[in-house]
Amino acid sequence: MPETLIIRLSKPSADATTAEWLVVDEAGGAVGSVQSGPLADAALSAAGRKVTVLIPGTDALLAEPVVPVKGGAKLAQMVPFALEEQLASDVDDLHFAVGKRSDLRPGVPVVVVAHARMEEWLAALRTAGLAPDAMHAETAVLPATANAVTLMIDHSRVYVRRAETLGAVLEVQPLIEALQLALASGDEAREHVTIYVAEDDYEQERDLLEGLREFTASLQLRLLSGGALPLLASTIAQSNPVNLLQGKYAPDGSINVSFAPWRYAALLAGIFFAVHLGVKGWQLVKYQKEEAQLDAAISEVYQQAMPGVPLPDPSKARKQMESRLMALRGGGSGHTGLMAALSTLGEAINQIPGTNIEAISYRDNTTDLRVLTPTVDALDRIKQAAGQRGVSAEIQSASPRDSKTEARMQLKTPAT
Repeated sequence: MPETLIIRLSKPSADATTAEWLVVDEAGGAVGSVQSGPLADAALSAAGRKVTVLIPGTDALLAEPVVPVKGGAKLAQMVPFALEEQLASDVDDLHFAVGKRSDLRPGVPVVVVAHARMEEWLAALRTAGLAPDAMHAETAVLPATANAVTLMIDHSRVYVRRAETLGAVLEVQPLIEALQLALASGDEAREHVTIYVAEDDYEQERDLLEGLREFTASLQLRLLSGGALPLLASTIAQSNPVNLLQGKYAPDGSINVSFAPWRYAALLAGIFFAVHLGVKGWQLVKYQKEEAQLDAAISEVYQQAMPGVPLPDPSKARKQMESRLMALRGGGSGHTGLMAALSTLGEAINQIPGTNIEAISYRDNTTDLRVLTPTVDALDRIKQAAGQRGVSAEIQSASPRDSKTEARMQLKTPAT
């Protein structure tokens, strides 16, 4: 299943190159534990995964302006003017990211961030070897509770979201004042409240948090053992937040791959490839040298075997030498000529122990023999063996010698 690396950037007062991160599965469930440190360390977990970045909610404005245009370029042009009265900065200094309009709400979701902050974050990510696939405001992925108000306490910040409103973050001290602002709905009716709080923060503010029960319709306190990031990461898929990577910050369409984790492996692969090319080059030179030596040897043998004949190309010289050898063997696999005669004699000698060939001569497919056999019958067996191989055998003379028979025979093989 595809996994995603969720990176939560530090708040503005901290180092922009530090963060905390967590790997989640397709359903948003944590794979491993939350880690924190430099962005370059987070890049080691990015290989083969999608990368989603959460920016500090204090740097983002969430809005839902109602504009008559449904979508397209005109919508992007009208949004800044629709929000102009809510902005303290010049619209030219701000980046407006527009989301998909919901059928359940009249306005279009918009996240506004300063260009300077976007460029700072993206530069830090690029330096660390990270190319994010999506970037969201952390306030846009706050969990919502039906018919209730949800608070998340994360160190000195209080995040608040009501079921039908956008998320916001308060940086107010002391905590009691931030809670009073977060729960001030303008309605005298008490609300149902769910508070997510880190274990350390709960232990430190236990009396204050438990004391809120008498001011609420109901209060649920849920402890975050791993901090706020696992909670935020689990709601990304369900909340469909606006992606800030649009307009001039949109990815260029190329595959986003982080090479930082592989830089050492890539270096070793480059060294191995260079060594491999060097070895292959050395082998090529060696084989070319050996081939030249073989060509010289072939030429020398050819000139010795065929004196006076012009020296052809070495490959052709080999073929001509093989052709000459085939001719000397009498034609090759058919066993004609001298080879046929010798094959016949070999078979006969194996069948007749004590038979010796004392003289042999060959000319024009005719083989003359002087043979010494144990008996006269042995001569007939040689003659029969020759006939079975298509060789004509003739006994020209036979005389006794030392209790054996000395004979002269003539073998004739068919002309090729």
